[in-house]
This record gives sequence, structure tokens and C-alpha cells, in this order.
Amino acid sequence: MVVWPIFRHRFKDEWRQKWKVIRSVIDWTIALYLVVPLAFMAPFFYRDWWTETESYWASGIPVWILLSMLGFMTLGGNIRTYVLEPDLLFLIEKKKQVIGLKRLGLMVTLGQILMSLILPIALSLPIFLNIYNERPLTIAVIFILFVLLKWSVLLMKKYIAGKWSRGALMLLMVAVFVLVSTDADSPIYGFVALLVLLSTVMGYFVQGVKSTGDFLSEVETEQSERNQYVNLVYSLSSQIEKEKGGKRGRPLILFRSSSRLFRERTAENGILELCLKAFLRNGTFFRTYIQMISITTAGILFLPLLLKWLLFGGILIFMTFWLHTIFKKLMGNRFFEVAPFDQEAEYAAANRFGKWLGTPVLIWTGTITIISTIWSVYF
Repeated sequence: MVVWPIFRHRFKDEWRQKWKVIRSVIDWTIALYLVVPLAFMAPFFYRDWWTETESYWASGIPVWILLSMLGFMTLGGNIRTYVLEPDLLFLIEKKKQVIGLKRLGLMVTLGQILMSLILPIALSLPIFLNIYNERPLTIAVIFILFVLLKWSVLLMKKYIAGKWSRGALMLLMVAVFVLVSTDADSPIYGFVALLVLLSTVMGYFVQGVKSTGDFLSEVETEQSERNQYVNLVYSLSSQIEKEKGGKRGRPLILFRSSSRLFRERTAENGILELCLKAFLRNGTFFRTYIQMISITTAGILFLPLLLKWLLFGGILIFMTFWLHTIFKKLMGNRFFEVAPFDQEAEYAAANRFGKWLGTPVLIWTGTITIISTIWSVYF
């Protein structure tokens, strides 16, 4: 097939680029002192996960919590096509080659689906067997539904353009997966799910790859997938300034009229007010803040007693350092180069900035930790 050399070159080039990114992050010291020991200890931890499952997962946790966690693990990824922008020239006379390229991309996508589900399945299997005492047939049906959910999410991400409507439908699909999986004792569910999975995959393989109306969006998706490791390192790097371009409109919710937070006009209050508003209006900062609180809350609720308090202490320490880093990043804005202020005012504002944003985390996670501890001890 003529398209095979093109596909092989792009596949190898993509993984060569990703491997360079991995090597730039994991040097020989990290590999020697972190990656190799973790790889060596992983089989022993997994064996302990099987034999001492009760120590890691409480029997009182409802099964829908586990199913919801599995469902949210399927929200990543895209259907690969391996098309690039120059391929637009082939759509008129060599459409068959582009179709062949998309079909090879579909095979890669199916392989990536199976690979991405191995870890969640391996970790959830001991819980289903040792905690919830599910039958092997029921577990098999749940895993078939799990694969179907992953494929359905990929289809919605490809064919639904609206961000909000696509997100709402994916959440709805996760809810349906949880609802059906909680009562998946009958093999009929597995048979129907497998039939839907195979029919939709074959339908996309035969007809779906022939569509050319969304070619530009497919190119954007491919660029995102090829550069996902680079983007991940870029987003996690605190040394790289990540500013969004475009026009800044009026805030949707927070400080729409930009009213003053403090009555007294001082340099300290001015710095603190600017940094608080900048933090709450920055989607990346505020989203990360909420995500850390949400993940910590879930961990405190469902982890064993000792790990609850370790996680509680860990989030307080991490939040302190993170807020300090964010404050320094905000103070690095060019605005403060032309607006003089006292150094002592900056130190005082930094301390209050950490208290304003750290105290809600302390109160919330502390309350959750105490309540969950009382529940674990007495109930």
C-alpha cells in the first residue's frame, strides 16, 4: 500500500520527538534514583495491593465511587488520523491515500485505547474481587462497558464541536456508565455493549474515515497529539511564562465592576488587591487551585485513617509553597516595573496573600479530615 511508508515515517517521527522530550526530563540521575527503584518495587506493591486490598480501599466506599473514577479516566485522548496540513493537496486526486492513512490511524487509536485502560483495569480488579465480591462475569461486563465508554468519548470529541455541549454529553455518558455498571449482573448488557462497540468501530472504519469536512480540525488534533509531551512539560514549567493572547473582555463573574476590596489605601493593600484579582481571574491558576482542593478532598474521604492526616499535612505544605510561587510570578508582571512600592509592603502582601487563599483550604480540608476520621472510628 502506497500510504504505508508515509504512515510509518510519521509514526516514527512522532515517537522520536516524544522520546527526546522524555530524555530531556528524565536524565540519568532521575532514572537511577527514581525510575529504576519504582519499577523494581512496583510488582511488590501490586502484590500487596492484591493481598491487602482492605488497607488501601475501605469496604464502606460505595461501588459507584470506583465506577465514577474509572469513568473520568476515559475523558482524555483523541481519534488519530495522522493527517498534516500539506495533505490537503491530496484530497482532490488522491483521496484513497488519505482514507488509508486515517484507517491506519484508527488502528493506532484502538491500540492506544487498550493500552490506556490496562492500568485502571489492573488497579480496580482487586477491589472488585476482594472488596465488592463481584462475579467474574459481572466484572467482564463492566470492563466491556468501560471500553465502550472510552470509544464513545473519542467519537464525541471528534464530531461535537461545541466545548460546553461536548463536555455535558461526556459527563452524561459517564453517568450512564456508572448507572448501568452498578447493575451489570446480566450478560445481556455485555453482549449489547460489545455489539454497539464493534458496529460503531466498523462504521467509522468504513464510512467515518471518508469525511473531509473536518479536515482542519483533524490537523489541529494531530498537532496537539504530536506535541502533547512538549505541552505537558511547558505547562508544568514554572520558569516559562505562559500568557494568553487575545483581547481581555469583562470578567464573567469575579469583580465585574472592579470595585475595591479594602477601604484603606496603602501600598500593601494595593499589591494584595491586584494579586488577588489577578489570581481569581486567571483561569489556569484558579482551575489548578480548585483541582488541588477537590483531589485532596476525595483522597481524605476515601483513604485509610493514617493517610488522611498525611494528605492533610501534605496539602498544607504544598499549598504554602505553591501560593508563594504564584505570588512571585504575579509580582513579576511589567506593571510593577513602573509602579513603585516599598519592599516591606511586598513581604506583608505576600504573607496576607497566602493567608487569604490558604485559610479556606485549611478550614475545608481540616473539617473534612476531622469528620471523616470520626466517621471511620465510630461508624
